[in-house]
Amino acid sequence: MVYRVCVVGAGIIGVSTAVNILESIPNVEVTILAEKFSPDTTSSGIGGLWMPYLAKNTPQESIYKWGKTTWDHMMEILRSPYADEAGIHLKPIYDLFDVELDKDPFWKDIPLSYRRCNQQELDSLFPGYVSGFFFMTLFCLCRLYIPWLMKRYKARGGKVLKQSLSSLSEIADLYDVIVMCTGLGSHHLLGDKEVYPIRGELVKVKSSWTIATSAEKDGVLQSYLLPGIDHVFCGGLAQVDNWNEQSDPKDVQGVLEKCAQLVPSIKNAKVISSWAGLRPGRSSIRLEKENLRIGTTIKKVVHNYGHGGSGATLHWGCAQDAAQLVMQSIQELNRSKL
Repeated sequence: MVYRVCVVGAGIIGVSTAVNILESIPNVEVTILAEKFSPDTTSSGIGGLWMPYLAKNTPQESIYKWGKTTWDHMMEILRSPYADEAGIHLKPIYDLFDVELDKDPFWKDIPLSYRRCNQQELDSLFPGYVSGFFFMTLFCLCRLYIPWLMKRYKARGGKVLKQSLSSLSEIADLYDVIVMCTGLGSHHLLGDKEVYPIRGELVKVKSSWTIATSAEKDGVLQSYLLPGIDHVFCGGLAQVDNWNEQSDPKDVQGVLEKCAQLVPSIKNAKVISSWAGLRPGRSSIRLEKENLRIGTTIKKVVHNYGHGGSGATLHWGCAQDAAQLVMQSIQELNRSKL
């Protein structure tokens, strides 16, 4: 028997989950259903560096597990002939603070060459910052990575359906298992009031030879710079409960001013573009299965959403666990038919 699985959502979480379901579970027909596909998803606009961020109350052991799995997956791609096509590359980054670090991050042994910054580095490169750390991390350019994953998905027979949903009752009778990778859409589609937007503004400027840098002041992210080949992405906003998806000139100016304080060389850089996106915040990442009543039927539903600013960092580990939950749901369906 072939089981029909629908993955709702086509961001980095949805597409990676669909790939893992197809590649790990036999006798399934998988459809990705979404209103928007790359390059029109929030995921497609992000810088995509590996570093846990805005995952709030999610247990550290879960973040470590999912993050390590994702790191290993991305490293495998980096060492393959597909790295450029998939948009995966390795770069150094400084993470800076205006107070003394009392401890290292719990994930420090996952990336390469982690160390604390010495005083000479701070005084020479980042005056005004008291502490920080340096490491080599992976960058996932999602505007390339998601289409690359989608190509892999379709090569295995995966289906796609462009459709807007106002209720799960519209598809409940069409699939055996529904997988919710709906990010911020879970607030409306599932009525999950623990989901909220964390608005960010990303400004692309013409620049080169800039090292990746992020900085916090008073415990709040102030600015970050993520370099490309001939450009730099500048960011730093995390506006909770702001639903505005339009780029705001005042926010753009604020981002550029803060980034120029951190790395003065970009002060007069030409702005190429700006983009605003809403990260899917939640009290904690929701990765679980349930029997959900939809109308008059009970449906097998798997949830995988609420990753905040850690979607690229955790996506493959979460996708593997979500695929396991789909497998368990199918096994439960099999037993119910005996």
